[in-house]
Amino acid sequence: MDREERPTRQLSNPSKLNRIFIGILAVALLGGVGTGYILASTEKNTDSITPAILDGDKPKTALQDNRTFRDFAEGTITARTNTNEYSEGTHFLTREGQVPVALTSSVIDLSEYEGKKVKVYGETQKAIKQGWLMDVGKVEEIN
Repeated sequence: MDREERPTRQLSNPSKLNRIFIGILAVALLGGVGTGYILASTEKNTDSITPAILDGDKPKTALQDNRTFRDFAEGTITARTNTNEYSEGTHFLTREGQVPVALTSSVIDLSEYEGKKVKVYGETQKAIKQGWLMDVGKVEEIN
């Protein structure tokens, strides 16, 4: 069988395709760099994720955003005295005429506030034996 030669058709000019490809690549590269620059230069809202302010090795406050720690109570902080009995919290917030609040905190050293009248901010936790258990994130002294 004789093979019949078919005419080949050139689709496009290769140099024209190269120019189009390089143009698209340049636009994509400039667009990506421009977008990255704009996103990196905008201010980030970090009010709700403020790290602890350290004084030496002891964190003084956790977050300054009162929206994070919606629960609060006022009273005098006392250390938990009965260590033999299971009890939630490391300290208690004694309040006049009200149930004391069991306090715990992994960011504030509550022993620095023992015997002081304070307002504590935190998150209420599920208590097993106590009426109210709070994980404290912020303490304000009351004069």
